[in-house]
Amino acid sequence: MKSICLLLLFALLAIVYAAPAPAPAGNDPTVSVLRYSNDQDLERIQQQIIAQYEQAFGGTTQIHGTRVANVVNPQRIQF
Repeated sequence: MKSICLLLLFALLAIVYAAPAPAPAGNDPTVSVLRYSNDQDLERIQQQIIAQYEQAFGGTTQIHGTRVANVVNPQRIQF
């Protein structure tokens, strides 16, 4: 009896995980992955996205310069 219940549990889990994810409806938020090769390409993509929002909603947006991250060795920081 225990083995049948365990088998049914695994079967139900397999069915749940095999079910396709629901498709987004009308204007549900979605996630897109941006691919770019350098900072200029990223800046161009950002400007295109901002232009789309300005066109849809009006107004203006300020674009800030690209920031650069540097690797810091925490053992060498002097407080």
